[in-house]
Amino acid sequence: MPAQKKVLVLLIGQSNMAGRGEIEPEDCQEIPGLFKLSADLSWESALEPLHFDHPRVGTGPGRTFGKLLLQHRPGYQVGLVPSAVGGSPISAWRPGEQFPAGVYPYDNALRRAQAARREGEFAAVLWHQGEADAKKQNRDYQRELRNLILRLRGDLALPALPFLCGGLGDFLAPDYGAEPINDATRAAAAELPQVGYVSSQGLKDKGDQLHFSAASAREFGRRYFEAFLALTSPRNN
Repeated sequence: MPAQKKVLVLLIGQSNMAGRGEIEPEDCQEIPGLFKLSADLSWESALEPLHFDHPRVGTGPGRTFGKLLLQHRPGYQVGLVPSAVGGSPISAWRPGEQFPAGVYPYDNALRRAQAARREGEFAAVLWHQGEADAKKQNRDYQRELRNLILRLRGDLALPALPFLCGGLGDFLAPDYGAEPINDATRAAAAELPQVGYVSSQGLKDKGDQLHFSAASAREFGRRYFEAFLALTSPRNN
């Protein structure tokens, strides 16, 4: 009997998408029907950590999003495709670019997405990135994000694939300059169809003024899902 088809979600960006929140007991409880694509391209139960980009990887927003999507799509499995890389600037999310040395964020994400498609179809991309570019005061962020969205949709041959972009935390240290990146992200979302902006307002860090706590990461996942529903509701299509 053929394997049950999965509803797929691509998780990309840097450390706050990969997850750096402290893993708590609820993050390790199996959710029947919710899977993650491992580093070796096999499907496993979607327990935290989902990602494998760093020794300190922890809880992120993807698992909560997947759990809610699973509830929203009865009769289906959900497959999360973790592909974020901590510290990566948006310039690393172009074909052939490396960050860090020997790691190709865009190429690897595309390879993993294509492998996942053997067992399902993509419903959404979740993107959280920008801390690296905030520190560099990247004035081209809106254009670069727009190009990334269009390129990824083109490479996946999914021109209307919902793409959800999360805002940077308002707890970031002052030298990050988060608001210009959030403004650029909102602007990119406004100029492209089927792209949504997800606010992180009021969410808390884990004490380092950089990474979301586990509780806030889970809440962020819920906000991503609410934005997904708003983006894909019949009245908006």
